[in-house]
Amino acid sequence: MPFPQVEIQPRRSMTWFALLSIFMVAASYVFVILLAAACVYLPYLALAAGIGGFQIVALFLFGIVIAGAMLWSLLPRPDKFKAPGLLIERATQPRLFAELENIAGVLNEPMPKEVYLIGDVNAWVADRGGLMGIGSRRVMGLGLPLLSILTVSQFRAVLAHEFAHYYGGDTSLGPWVYKTQTAIVRAFQNIGSVGQLARIAILGVMYVVVATLMKWYFVVFLRAINLVSRQKEHRADELACLIAGRQPLIDGLRAIHGAVPAWPAYWKTELAPMLNDGAVPGIGDGFARFIAVPGIHQQIQKNLEKEIQEAKANPYDTHPPLRDRIAATERLPAGFIPEDSNPARSLLDQADALELRYLEQMNPDMKPGTLKCVSWDEVGTRVTIPAWKKFTSEYSSALEGVTAASLPDQIPKLRQIGSGIRDPKGMLLDPHQRTQRAGYLFGAALALALLDHGWTLHSGPGIFHLQRGDERLNPFSIMEQLMASKLTPQAWIAQCNALGIGQLLLAPAAPRQLDLLDANSAPQKV
Repeated sequence: MPFPQVEIQPRRSMTWFALLSIFMVAASYVFVILLAAACVYLPYLALAAGIGGFQIVALFLFGIVIAGAMLWSLLPRPDKFKAPGLLIERATQPRLFAELENIAGVLNEPMPKEVYLIGDVNAWVADRGGLMGIGSRRVMGLGLPLLSILTVSQFRAVLAHEFAHYYGGDTSLGPWVYKTQTAIVRAFQNIGSVGQLARIAILGVMYVVVATLMKWYFVVFLRAINLVSRQKEHRADELACLIAGRQPLIDGLRAIHGAVPAWPAYWKTELAPMLNDGAVPGIGDGFARFIAVPGIHQQIQKNLEKEIQEAKANPYDTHPPLRDRIAATERLPAGFIPEDSNPARSLLDQADALELRYLEQMNPDMKPGTLKCVSWDEVGTRVTIPAWKKFTSEYSSALEGVTAASLPDQIPKLRQIGSGIRDPKGMLLDPHQRTQRAGYLFGAALALALLDHGWTLHSGPGIFHLQRGDERLNPFSIMEQLMASKLTPQAWIAQCNALGIGQLLLAPAAPRQLDLLDANSAPQKV
């Protein structure tokens, strides 16, 4: 159902900020051209005035070189756009595109030509391709994590914010500003390369003067365009609030800022090991579970409040501090679209299959169909435990005669044991990593021994321990503490005696009580 049209009040100040951007772009080219001309013309005047000598001639030639480097830097380059993620099509995701089209309709803006699913806690719009924006096309990137952490209403606010950048013409000016900035950076690099020729004192003076003037101008340029950028973000927030609502925008901003540092940790500690084992649980579902774990949720909220309270405005930031954005939004109207508290992920059709396609898109060396789809609730029994059994069976000789209580005796041997463990496919481990891998071997063996004696595995995003009654134990954490000398042998032996696990043998028994799952429960490929 299309959203009703809204009345958008023009902001005269945004016109002035747009003019400032245009002025800075034009001024940049004029400045560099004039500076390049001065590098040639001033030595030429000296030669024309009869002030000869080798140094003036060298200065003139060096001025030609450095001027050529600067002018070459200004020449526009074609925008080579590389797909940032998985291209999403309306035919496969009609509900998601319906939301996009509703927001576009409210602002009377054309839809992006391409919409990509990206692996960042972010969303963006741009005009890409062509030359200096000429011949470009509209593209949009939607972060996969956003669909997991936001409600539909909060996601609408994010979409409205991004479409507001289209509405305000930000993406039209964007290529010019970006290309100008990269041209100045390129000029710095080229000046630096020719600066190696400035071995004669007078040439060094010219090089220092040119580099200093370029630096001063670049500082002014960055401060000006980032001031404009921050104002555009406030204006986009204003339009997003007008369309999608004040509170969804505030809550969405808080959720995004809180999730940004959590996403890399989730990917590295929870998802990457599953992919290495050839399994792919729900990426979005797992991230939602990960940030909902009480300890992780509390840490996210703590970091978020610290960011809000302590963040300071920086003239080189492209976005205002979260505190300022929230404060400005709280003064805006409440919006008119009814709130939808359903998760934004509900807008996706066949989300798991879409995520699998995303992984295959971002890993072109991965053969389609090589990953097994599993649910997070099944990861422990269908992936983790079988992987432990395979690993410990392959290196069972290192575990012979080792008991839980004698684990500290194995710490000095881990380096030697690790040297005999093959590297994971496609990786070349250093000696420290091989030692860590040997520690993992004993951790897996201890975990299997505990499972054989009545302990239960509890695993999921942000959760991992073995439990028996009220007792909890993380074998891999135990190994890490023993290896780092944070847990003394005496303390570990005392803990083993208290738990009654000191005499558990770690070498694989044949057969174990928890054998590999039968073929009927094997993960299905998609």
